Amino acid sequence: MLRILFVVFVSLNFTFAYDIPVDCTQIFEARKAEILKEVERIDEERQALEAFRASTQAAYESSMAKLSKKEADINATMRVVDQKRREIDERVAQNEEILKELRTMTTDKVSESYAKMKDQSAADVLSQMSRAQAATIMYALEPKKISTVMAKMEPKVASEITILLTKGPPFVDEPKDVKFDAPAGNLLE
Repeated sequence: MLRILFVVFVSLNFTFAYDIPVDCTQIFEARKAEILKEVERIDEERQALEAFRASTQAAYESSMAKLSKKEADINATMRVVDQKRREIDERVAQNEEILKELRTMTTDKVSESYAKMKDQSAADVLSQMSRAQAATIMYALEPKKISTVMAKMEPKVASEITILLTKGPPFVDEPKDVKFDAPAGNLLE
């Protein structure tokens, strides 16, 4: 009996399984529609990406063109600045040369004047000047004239000028010693 039941059960099972019609075409069409939608979405995203790349490339090229123009402008400006700097340096050198000649001429004339002065008169006048100015004039005189004029000066003035002469030109006055009153912070002379 079991065998009969089993055979009946299997045969009924096969019968009902083949009785349900399965339409593969509908499944394929549904799947095909889904795939087409997905392809359209991918295509839209690809087009958006290409548009983004194109706009990015255009912006990059525009920026590079502006940068190149600015770089060219800066280089042109630098050339002008360098040219102006060379011109200024040349003029400064010319002016320094002219100033040096003028100082030499002035010093020569002043030195000639002091060389012709009497020793005591020269000593009196030089003692009243700043030590740097006196040393500049004395430096241009002959050694014999320097010694006779210094002999007529006060020893303190003569020693200060001698110290400057030993250092050589350019002569600069030594700053006076400045002292401060520590508690009050006042300047004392």
